[in-house]
Amino acid sequence: MGKMDALTCAQQYFDAWNRRDADAVLAMFAADGTYCDPMSGGRLRGEALKGYMNGLWAAFPDLSFEIASAGLAGDKLVAAQWIMHGTNTGSMMGLPPTGKSVTVSGADFIHVTGGKNQEPKIQTVDGYFDSRAVPEQLGLQVLVQPK
Repeated sequence: MGKMDALTCAQQYFDAWNRRDADAVLAMFAADGTYCDPMSGGRLRGEALKGYMNGLWAAFPDLSFEIASAGLAGDKLVAAQWIMHGTNTGSMMGLPPTGKSVTVSGADFIHVTGGKNQEPKIQTVDGYFDSRAVPEQLGLQVLVQPK
């Protein structure tokens, strides 16, 4: 796999997110590939990941990711810093829309798999951001309570 392949694969992944095309996002993953971030409640794949994306897009129909930087952190590991923009014009977790905009900075570590003759696919995405940023910017109270 050439050095560009992992970065190209990651860029296509973000492009699919920005088109809000769940099937195109899923198509970037290996069959057993998984996604995880502070809000996902664990590792997601397939239909579960699609449901998670559709929930985000329902709450923020204009959701987009601006890539601040992306580079190789390892052989097949892409580190990407992003800035998420969105306006809360749809329901989130059953709450009425606030109409407020959010700007959240975060990073994804994208591990790409695939050999010389295989198309590069995403094995894992691990996303990191402050999970309190979205509710705080929307003016929602964040309650921390035991499970």
